[in-house]
Parts: sequence; structure tokens; C-alpha cells
Amino acid sequence: MSGPEKNYDLDNDGFCFLPTIFSKEDSESARSGLWNIINGEYATGRQPERRFWETGDDPRKIIKIDKPHLCNDAVWSLVTNNNFGRALAEATRAKKIQVWHSQVVWKPQSIGNSGNAGWHRDAQYWPFWGEDGLFTAWIALSNVSLSSGPVRFVPGSNHWGALEGLDFFDKDLVGQDKILEKHHGGAEIVSGNLKIGEVSIHSSLTYHSSQANLDKKPRVGMVVHFCTDSAERIVIKGDNEHYLDQLKDPSITPIIYRE
Repeated sequence: MSGPEKNYDLDNDGFCFLPTIFSKEDSESARSGLWNIINGEYATGRQPERRFWETGDDPRKIIKIDKPHLCNDAVWSLVTNNNFGRALAEATRAKKIQVWHSQVVWKPQSIGNSGNAGWHRDAQYWPFWGEDGLFTAWIALSNVSLSSGPVRFVPGSNHWGALEGLDFFDKDLVGQDKILEKHHGGAEIVSGNLKIGEVSIHSSLTYHSSQANLDKKPRVGMVVHFCTDSAERIVIKGDNEHYLDQLKDPSITPIIYRE
């Protein structure tokens, strides 16, 4: 298992690591804002899109909240940072970068498999998008070491077909590893060990997961899902039929870079 000391290519490997973009001060300010959101404090008066963890829930489970950038000015400033937008555009060779979704993933010290996130690729949850021009940036708001349960990537998996039985919400990584081995035996796994303020980017087609956090301190990441000018919306029917209508509202889905 290797780490980000090696250079990885977004096109070939499906992920890459960027130099430090955010200062420690900005990172800690955003982390403080996220902690307030986790505890139900929305400084802007706007609520997050969805909470997967409520105050009083098991404090050892992964805390995941959708669109926290709506709720706190420091978090909004993080995801709309000009240098961040420019770096994403350079990495993806895009003319436009638009944030269409975000999540805080706050992983406390784990008990058993409580901190596991199963192998998956983001595209499997996005039926309203085509396959091109969709990426995820992961901003480290704490130092992320191997023992803290970093995001793990499989190089080249962005060129695979979809694999049945892999899912973010399945914490049985032993069972999922068997599926991975069956279809792609011997695949390399790269650990995204990042320092606070550093960023990784992966394609929506890249398989990734994370293991338990064995450290006493929480592993904190801000997940920013973004689309480029090459992304295409897919017309669907059902619950998410109008989900991407929000792309017309910059107060929800800000454009953070335009050539």
C-alpha cells in the first residue's frame, strides 16, 4: 500500500493529490464551523440538505451531513476559495468548476467497524449525471495518517466497469475485499495520507473506501462534489427528477472558477 508521496494522474489513475491549498487557520475555522453544524447550530440561518447523524446518536459512528456549506460562512468560504477553484480547474483541465454538492465526513475514533466506509464509486449514486466531467475533492481538515482511516483509492479503477455488491454503507470491508479480489485480483490500494489543508481529487468512476479511525482524535474531511463544463445532465424520472435544477441557484451551487 502506497501513499501520496508518489505522483498520481487523474486521467490514468482516477485520482491525484494537490499541494497544500488552505492555510491552517482557514482549515481550523472551517472545522470549527462544521462542528457547530454537527451540533445543530446554523449561523447563516440555512439548514443543511440532509443529516445522517443527529445530536444524541452514537458518537463513534461516522458523522455525515449533506451541504454544510449552506450553514456557515467559514465553510462557504472554504468551498468557494479562489485558489481552490483554480487548482481544480488546472487538475481537470476545465473551463468551469461548479460545486453542486458537499458533505462533512467526521470520523471519530472507531469501535469495531463503526468507521468503515465500503468500496464504491460516486457515480453509482448519481443517476442524474453522465460519466464525464464529474469529480470529488476531499479537503483534509485534520492531519490524516494511515491509522486515522484515510480514503483509499484503487489506481485505474476509473476505467473498470461497475462491480455489483460494493456500497459505501456496507461496513463489511472483508467481504467487499473478496469481491474486489474476485474481479481485479492484486489491485493496488493507495492511501490518501494528507496534512491539514491538503486536497485529493478523484473521478466519479474511481473506486474508493476507508477503514476504521484508530486515533483518539477525529479524522475530519470536507467533501466537495463538483462538475466541469464537460458534465452532462441526464433526464430521469422519480424522486431525483428535479434535483439538479439547483444548478441555476448560485447560493446553493456556486461556480468557483470560470475561464
